[in-house]
Amino acid sequence: MKKINLRRIIVLLGLFVLLFLVSRFTNIFGGLGYPPFTTFSSGKEGVSLVYDTLRVMGYPVGRDIMFLSAERPVNNVQFVIAPWYFDDELREGMIDWVVRGGQLMFFEYGRWQGNSLLSGVVPNNYIHIEGGTLYRIGFGTLFVGDASKITNISLFENNGEYGQLVVDILNTMEFRRIYFNEAYHGYNLSRSFFDILPQPLRLMGVQLALAGIVCVIYMGKRFGKPSPYYEEVEREENEYVFTLSNLYMSIGLGNAALSVYDRKLKKCAADYFRTLAEPDFHDIHALWKDEDKRHLGKLEYIIENREREFNIKRRKERGEFLKMAACYRDLIKELRS
Repeated sequence: MKKINLRRIIVLLGLFVLLFLVSRFTNIFGGLGYPPFTTFSSGKEGVSLVYDTLRVMGYPVGRDIMFLSAERPVNNVQFVIAPWYFDDELREGMIDWVVRGGQLMFFEYGRWQGNSLLSGVVPNNYIHIEGGTLYRIGFGTLFVGDASKITNISLFENNGEYGQLVVDILNTMEFRRIYFNEAYHGYNLSRSFFDILPQPLRLMGVQLALAGIVCVIYMGKRFGKPSPYYEEVEREENEYVFTLSNLYMSIGLGNAALSVYDRKLKKCAADYFRTLAEPDFHDIHALWKDEDKRHLGKLEYIIENREREFNIKRRKERGEFLKMAACYRDLIKELRS
């Protein structure tokens, strides 16, 4: 019986417990490592609170990783919060989208972003409200607010008052879905899938990879069942004859193949039972039954079916042939043991 390596089991259990605890820790605090003003960040300067709150309230919210342009669908609301990527081309794409009927919630970080967004734009009308300005531009709507008031810490310290303003504005709009656009924070299509994944999932992937490497190194074995070299396997007498008989069956000469087993079984029976001549199968059956040897049923199966036709290459006949060959081999092995 193989001895259980208790030390190895304890080490592996300790490793997986450690990885579990680290995963739990990163699931709770992993959002702290994300950049500010992103819905991925649960830190003070993140905006995950407003995103999660709208989702809990039943609003159809999601994340977008494509820049706005005139070609984008306009039946949604887009949130752009303190964008890092913001030049004339991106600004014009936003305005073109709003003019076509888009509804944009734009939160500036410093007055320059809001002023730059409206540079050269003549709104149909506008209204100043506490916390921002609501513009009507073309067929769309633009709200310009303060990004510092929508962060997690601001909403927490002000009991969510600014968040309620956002909800009130959304309730005046018609939309199919609300998107928080992270393309303006660098999470656009040029980034890899690994970069877009939340940090806890990235850390968990790295942990699993390290765990796999440690297991392979510690166990010191390759995966899969090892195959012995040809020279290391003990050869069986007449195995080449048996292999040749299988080839006979593949070309429709099953009975010729079984005759090889037939002669081999009779020779082994003569040697084992010490008969003067090779016994026939009825004699073998009687001697076998007297000594109460194993596999009597297999011997009876061979006696019953040895006159059958096995030269037809149908699936049923091949199955019966393989069963007959297996019975022959087990009986021969029994006599030689």
